[in-house]
Amino acid sequence: MPKNNFMNNFMLPPNLMNTSKDNVPNITFGGVSLPEKTIYIDFASSTPLDIRVFQEMSPWMLGYFANAANRTHPMGELTEYAIGVARTNMASLFNVTFDEVIFTSSATESNNLLLRGLVENPHRKRNKIVFCATEHSSIVATAISLFESYSKTLGIQIEELPVDQNGQIIMNEAERIINKDTICVCVMDVNNETGIFQTKMHEIKNLCVKAETILHVDASQGFARTSTIANNIDFDTATISSSKIYGPKGAAALIIKKRRPKIRIEPQLTGGGHEFNLRSSTPNAAAIVGFALACSLQIQESQQRIKHFKKMEQVFCNEIQKYIKTYFYGNETNKVPGIVTLYFSGVNAMKLLEESKTICASVGSACKTLQATASHVLVAMGVDLEHTLSSFRVSFGLTNSEDEVREAARHLAATAIKLRDNSATLL
Repeated sequence: MPKNNFMNNFMLPPNLMNTSKDNVPNITFGGVSLPEKTIYIDFASSTPLDIRVFQEMSPWMLGYFANAANRTHPMGELTEYAIGVARTNMASLFNVTFDEVIFTSSATESNNLLLRGLVENPHRKRNKIVFCATEHSSIVATAISLFESYSKTLGIQIEELPVDQNGQIIMNEAERIINKDTICVCVMDVNNETGIFQTKMHEIKNLCVKAETILHVDASQGFARTSTIANNIDFDTATISSSKIYGPKGAAALIIKKRRPKIRIEPQLTGGGHEFNLRSSTPNAAAIVGFALACSLQIQESQQRIKHFKKMEQVFCNEIQKYIKTYFYGNETNKVPGIVTLYFSGVNAMKLLEESKTICASVGSACKTLQATASHVLVAMGVDLEHTLSSFRVSFGLTNSEDEVREAARHLAATAIKLRDNSATLL
């Protein structure tokens, strides 16, 4: 299969590792193994590690592995220095100061640290968390959990910002909901399921300023697909993920800008006082170093990457419509390139992906119950239940080639037609 120009960045040369991306050990577990001709089009979920990032990380895994908090010997000092350089570089990339970058293990942890930290802070004077109805589950589930735990004891309340059929926040409702009682407002810049831009970000920021509250932006997908955070909006806090930008898993950042009044959060991990007393734990120096380089490469190569994502999406969409009637969500003016949510009428998406064993894509939820399978994002956009159950997401990455994207489209279409002919039901 022909490879695109990006492929070499994901091939591990023999002098670094005795395998390569195309020649890894055959792993089988519980009767599950990877089919020989697997095509991965789930890059919004996770990306492979860029070889340049791997090379940057290697010394801090193999030779300089000390705990950065231990400054009594030179290895600890060197590890601390590596993390400091990474933090400085990250701060420069996002136009913030050194101590405004807090390293965590994942975007989910970053979102949890912010929301739980705000609610549990003893100086908190407000009690309402506001979040967009189409937010990632790490925001929605955390807000619900905090309400269930603290509504009676601390008076915590939660409220959703409704969206229209295009996934855009309904502003007259936002004006009603965001007020002086609001702790923070959570609005992701790009939706992880649909790739839709939230075009109301600046208006939401203005409402936050008026209410003197915090705007939190989960930029996990926005940064990965555009290399900016909400078109350079003046956010208060933001989440960035390494695993979406060809960096290592186990690294992310919560950016907390210095504001007046100060944004105060309680740490959720205590013990060692790491990360400016906000996140105690032995820092994963190798992952942090790799994360910083991945962010830098994302910005440096953004135009080339975006061009590639656009091409892969165009090839896929054109190909699949040759064989079956296909319905797409979003449009080119309000959607990032490379994330596509679509459906075939009358075909259950979960069954489709189970039958398409060589194609790695995703539905809104991996749970097979009726309620969980119905994506909360699509439900919030007013999509009816039948179409929600038919919907799935494909997302393209740097290692995709035109040939394999066409093959994936043909395979999905053929599987859908087979299921429809066999009268597969949605429920």
